[in-house]
Amino acid sequence: MTTKYSEDRSDEVSRFSVSTNAEVTIQIADREGHQFIVIKEQHPAGTISTTEQTIEIPAALLPELKRAVAALEENFGDDDEPGERSQHPVSFAHESEAEFAHILDFYHITWQYEPRTFAVEWDEEGNVAGSFTPDFYLPEHNLYIELTTAKQQLVTKKNRKIRRVRELYPEVNVKVLYASDYRKLIEKFAASGSLQDDEVAE
Repeated sequence: MTTKYSEDRSDEVSRFSVSTNAEVTIQIADREGHQFIVIKEQHPAGTISTTEQTIEIPAALLPELKRAVAALEENFGDDDEPGERSQHPVSFAHESEAEFAHILDFYHITWQYEPRTFAVEWDEEGNVAGSFTPDFYLPEHNLYIELTTAKQQLVTKKNRKIRRVRELYPEVNVKVLYASDYRKLIEKFAASGSLQDDEVAE
């Protein structure tokens, strides 16, 4: 989306040049209670082009943007040999996610970490105001899995988003592993000797 943006309150993140006569700035801006990532390309006065282009990305889509950047890094890394895909370590948000990935690897289950973000709320102007990013996707089973080991207050909020995903995207399969389910899974896996005792989360 290209649009003219004029917002007094914004924080500049970076400024760089993409050519000899174009400058790009990346800012974080607030508007009506919502945050946006604003990417602006501007040509200085006196050059052939004096146009200014601006792209606004709702902050709610940041997980999807991070996923896209990670995919670009993986496929177009400078150190990659032709025809090879670089393997980047996954930065999990919580230790339980790393443990779950270990279990999936042990059973040779193909997984993707936070591969897709689903928009679940919009403001009056149609901008995304809320989103949900499941923790894992199992492509061989066409199944999204969300780990929920947080406090009940956070679980309730997450359950509300999951219900919205099921309403808005009925073709999407989402399974929730609650704290008790996850604990039983870890204990069973540890009992099999596949997971050391000190690896089990407290």
